[in-house]
Amino acid sequence: MEHKANRPSAKARFHSFWHGEHTVSKPTAWLIFAIYALLLLSRLIDTFFLTRENQYLSTVLLQLLIFPIPAYLYIRLRGDALKGKLALKPPSLSHLFLLLSAILMLISGCTLLGLICGMMNAQPSFTLYDTFSSIHDGTASATVRLILAYGILPAFCEELIFRSILCAEYEKHGILYASLLSSLFFALLHFDLTALPVYLFAGVLLAAVRYVSRSGIASMIVHLGYNLFGIFLQAGLSGYCRSTGSIGLLVILLISLLLLSSAFFCGEVSRILKRRGARDLLDDPAALSTPGLNRIPLRGWPSALLHAFTYPPAVGALLLWMLGVVLHIIR
Repeated sequence: MEHKANRPSAKARFHSFWHGEHTVSKPTAWLIFAIYALLLLSRLIDTFFLTRENQYLSTVLLQLLIFPIPAYLYIRLRGDALKGKLALKPPSLSHLFLLLSAILMLISGCTLLGLICGMMNAQPSFTLYDTFSSIHDGTASATVRLILAYGILPAFCEELIFRSILCAEYEKHGILYASLLSSLFFALLHFDLTALPVYLFAGVLLAAVRYVSRSGIASMIVHLGYNLFGIFLQAGLSGYCRSTGSIGLLVILLISLLLLSSAFFCGEVSRILKRRGARDLLDDPAALSTPGLNRIPLRGWPSALLHAFTYPPAVGALLLWMLGVVLHIIR
């Protein structure tokens, strides 16, 4: 009887769900919902209003509409409390090998997971960057436009949202929680159920780069490295897989590269953290604001994730993701 008396009423439970007292940042869920909605809307804009003659310009304009503009408005809304945690500073030169090993790890890991998930033989995923087919006529100007529209801008836009803003907002519960939440929403952004493990792996690795280097620009550089691989090499790799039907050697090479780059990456992480730990906090003021690795007890993780994904705009974002997956399947 005493247990029943202490149980919150149905009205109180509904109030807790609707207002999201247990979420880390309520506005963040609205930002995610807006980005998912704008990304789906981009397909409608493409179908009815845009032509293939201005594909690069259209892709750039849509990216600016979907990512940086909402991000700018969100940062203005959140104010100085958020600006100081975005980590929008360049990495130091001592992080060079960390970035190179992360790029190789991202390329080999995502390609290997793509082979396992059947992505090499699948239709393109439902993303903004599949709205237009990138045409490269071999000229220098076309190469520059291709790199800008499909390499630099996507890396900047996506990392600004998912590794700068989302990590900053969710790291109240520690780096692990921030990395997982931002990676989950990043994976869902691509509206492709088959590719979910690929983008989840990419999100976790990019978050690790962001926190080890303490630089959001570092994750953008790694993301750009993978995008350049996708622009210039991945199509040939996909063609090889389709034409030969035998990918055993390729898988062995990818596994070897993944293991080597992972070992090198972990070595660089260890070196950087040891060097950082050896410094006095008074000589490194940035260390004072570094979030803890994990601030959630093990038994609290299911509840924390549940609350993050049951806040109404987060539910709306999940429904938009399901709609995007359905549209991708039936098209």
